[in-house]
Amino acid sequence: MSKLNIRYSEKFDIQRVIDIIKKIDWFVENKYNYKNFSFPKALDKEKLKSYSDEEIKNAVIAEYKEDSYKDYEKILVDNWEKVSKELKFAFLKSCLPYQDEYIIYLTRYGTGGSYNLPNIVVSNIQYSSKEKVLQIIIHEITHLAIEENIIKYEIGQAQKERIVDLFFIKNFPRRVFTQNVYMSIDTEKIDEIFDANFPNMKEIIERTSK
Repeated sequence: MSKLNIRYSEKFDIQRVIDIIKKIDWFVENKYNYKNFSFPKALDKEKLKSYSDEEIKNAVIAEYKEDSYKDYEKILVDNWEKVSKELKFAFLKSCLPYQDEYIIYLTRYGTGGSYNLPNIVVSNIQYSSKEKVLQIIIHEITHLAIEENIIKYEIGQAQKERIVDLFFIKNFPRRVFTQNVYMSIDTEKIDEIFDANFPNMKEIIERTSK
């Protein structure tokens, strides 16, 4: 079983909001409606780019409650042994890297989840119910596992999300959820490639790029 390192802090939430606002143009370009993301209530979603870092900091501090994270931390700790085994089995089957430790940041802001190589996941507890937080963690850890090949073969954002969803459906059917971010593309080709080449994820990603 890999080690689970759960973190949350006022400082992280402040930086999370700053980083999400800086990426607004990227979200728009990739068909995400950033106005559906969660932000401090003091910030007007119509004017997000106009706020200074100090204004963002004050808005986060005004509503930061550390206790709001503790129930989610408990859910992750209580379920991690089972989830870790499921992930490891699925990744080994597909020759995907499985980390000895995963660092999980809990936040109340931004998207439902995100990730940074090699082993960092961010999960938004305000965007996710207590039941869904495990789904988000599995989803983002799957991103981590395939990201190097996604970069290598220059897979687009929507295509990448479809591949992750198909992997999720195949390996974790009891926990499954899907997204609508790729509804603007024709997924038929990706689905056919996935079905024909699973569990070889490298082959799936390489063929999707062609």
